[in-house]
Amino acid sequence: MPWAYRPWVVVLHRIHSLDYLKLCLAVLVAFAHTSWMQTNTTPLLFVLGNGLMRLIVPLFCIVTGYFLQSAVARGKGRQWLWRVFLLYAFWMLLYLPFWLGEVHGLLSLVKVLVRGYFHLWFMAGILLAGLMILGLRAIGERWLPGWHRLLVLAAAVCAVIGVGLQYVDLSGIVHVGAHKYANGLFACFPFVSIGYLCGRRAARPGSDWPGKDRRLLVAAIVGACLLMAEAWLVQDRWGVMVMLDIPLASYLTAPPLFLLILATRMPRPPIRLDPISAAIYFLHVMALQLARALGVTELAGLMLFALGLPTLVALACSRLPLPGLGTDPARHGPVVGAGGDQA
Repeated sequence: MPWAYRPWVVVLHRIHSLDYLKLCLAVLVAFAHTSWMQTNTTPLLFVLGNGLMRLIVPLFCIVTGYFLQSAVARGKGRQWLWRVFLLYAFWMLLYLPFWLGEVHGLLSLVKVLVRGYFHLWFMAGILLAGLMILGLRAIGERWLPGWHRLLVLAAAVCAVIGVGLQYVDLSGIVHVGAHKYANGLFACFPFVSIGYLCGRRAARPGSDWPGKDRRLLVAAIVGACLLMAEAWLVQDRWGVMVMLDIPLASYLTAPPLFLLILATRMPRPPIRLDPISAAIYFLHVMALQLARALGVTELAGLMLFALGLPTLVALACSRLPLPGLGTDPARHGPVVGAGGDQA
């Protein structure tokens, strides 16, 4: 259990398995953004890139929601939200030269700031998701004692709408556009809510949930098979040039996989992993731009830049207050660092 209630205090414990998970996910994000799979697309690569790798965002969101719940339980929900906002603002400002050319007026500026530049769309997404969860909780505490049921309903509705809009777009019935469904409301909020509810369940006094349960492994394997089958059917129907952003089967795969990893006890890493995973997430796009500017086009070279440079920056900035990359245990990054207020 990562944290537990006591009559007078909440005691936190570090979950090393989630540190390893976030590092792996950050590496996969960097790999995906090399565009190698898109430029070498085959049915098999489509199944991997638009199937299994589509678990990256759901898993990140679930981890985020899980630790959002622990922050809320300690009365730090607003601080968590504020830190996410500051992280988003800082990195959007740092990436200003990259997205400024997309701005051609006030409306386009608002769209970029709301959506987020490229990979930073995820930060904008969890900011919205966290705001919605905290808003529903604030309303529920005053008017709805069972407010978490409202959260389940809202998350389910957003999930159905998101997947539905995606398949309407894929089918060509109506052109919707990926920004209409691959966003904080329809892609992040449902999974952040799942993570929040998982944290709520784990926080029950005396609970050792999820514990070691073989059913989680079976569910994760079955879900992964369904995920790959869905991706195969999509490419078979619409070709390999489409994008499957929110697979329906990701809702069957990501939650049990997260719980399986959560229940797995792993050894303490020799160094803090959260600054490295955060650096890879935030800086890999800059590193890839530098690599391409230097004429590096091979996958090995691109990955060396995408992983090596951010890692060096993380190690060099270990004692500097660079947002999201510091190692002060009281101020972890809320997403790709420690996923929240993990101690």
